[in-house]
Amino acid sequence: MAAAVYHPRRLPPDGRIAVIGGGPAGSFFAVFALHFARQLGLRLTVTIFEPRDFSRTGPWGCNMCAGLIPVRVLRELAETGIHVPPYVIRERISHYTLHTAAGQIRLPQPDPDGDVVSVYRGGGPRCGPAWPHPISFDGFLLNTARSWGAEIIPQRVISVSLSPRPVVETPEKRFPADLVVLAAGVNRRAIDFTDLRYQPPPRQQMAQTEICLGTEGVQRALGESVHIFLPRDGSLRFGTLVPKGPCINVSLLGDQLPQGTIARFLRLPDVAAFLPPDVPRACGCRPRIAVGPARPLFADRFVAVGDAGITRLYKNGIGTALRTARQAAYTAIFDGINAGDFAAGYGPLCREIAWDNRAGRFLFAFTHIFQHYGWLTLPHLRSIAGEQALPPAERFHSRLLWGMFTGTHPYRKLLAMACRPGLHLRLLRHLLEPEAGAAEVASGKTG
Repeated sequence: MAAAVYHPRRLPPDGRIAVIGGGPAGSFFAVFALHFARQLGLRLTVTIFEPRDFSRTGPWGCNMCAGLIPVRVLRELAETGIHVPPYVIRERISHYTLHTAAGQIRLPQPDPDGDVVSVYRGGGPRCGPAWPHPISFDGFLLNTARSWGAEIIPQRVISVSLSPRPVVETPEKRFPADLVVLAAGVNRRAIDFTDLRYQPPPRQQMAQTEICLGTEGVQRALGESVHIFLPRDGSLRFGTLVPKGPCINVSLLGDQLPQGTIARFLRLPDVAAFLPPDVPRACGCRPRIAVGPARPLFADRFVAVGDAGITRLYKNGIGTALRTARQAAYTAIFDGINAGDFAAGYGPLCREIAWDNRAGRFLFAFTHIFQHYGWLTLPHLRSIAGEQALPPAERFHSRLLWGMFTGTHPYRKLLAMACRPGLHLRLLRHLLEPEAGAAEVASGKTG
């Protein structure tokens, strides 16, 4: 009988988990928690609170991001038994094209394990084409969690209390739980934590729109390449054009993005060269992205995962949602649900991500050079052009940039790659030989 007594430090055999948010992090946590619970013979009830209908078009059904996912993340999902159907994938990205103050260069995929695909997080652009199948990546994951046994409640959580036992409250009802998992991202209404001083992650502004040209029109404009622009505009860190089947996603990241920023970006000569004049926009939003950790990341019977907790800086947030949700679920099922258990089982991963993001900040600081100093940027572009004849494993500069823009490698690995003496010797040679590789850079060709 003692085994059946409720213990606040561990989930009881018939425990209840309340997951706030049904995006990737919430769905991943539900799937892994149910998977691990079955291994121990626990009959958990996992409830996901998600007010959005991901089948809807426009911002109302979307979690608002550029929607680029490394293929290695899809492989990790497949190993868990989650197979993303082909009709959810909008485009397989084969190239990145970098536009800088010194010119542009086309970067082919240099890493056999670095493929990237584009998806829609919701039902597609508000004024976009009709789709023959449901295309929402988040909707697919949420339905997968339901098929694994999670209960989905389409209501918004307005408050959470953790003592003496967790209770999640919606406008219609109160739900008791043994563990509360916060996976609501950073673009939802604030939740009132009555006995927890939760501080959301620091955030940065984005601006996005969608342009629909038809599949042939997108192929003519971009092909299978993501275009990255580093304009001299000081308010912009970078802007991207991402092919997604019949549409193009336009995403801008900056410190301050006033109204009209997207229109000014689309009028830039380098950008306008890829698009028809006066092209109509099919959708738009101004989301925020997390650029640091929340506080606290965990407490007794509480844990935050994905963007609501900690995520990778700028790139591959879905991959980080998978890692944090899986580790938090493993800790909750096998170790316990108090703050000490999460500190021992989940905290090391959070610290690893935080340290990796420090390396990422250092690397992205150099985009300022690419934006404003053409004489320093040109040797980099010539180095990329010159190394395309080398085996992929020796294309250090190409692999570095590809990893930064796609999130396929940890920032610490990329920083180590950036410190290779061979890379700096090439840069020095191209700086001292100004004509080397000039033709390739000017034409944007790398082989």
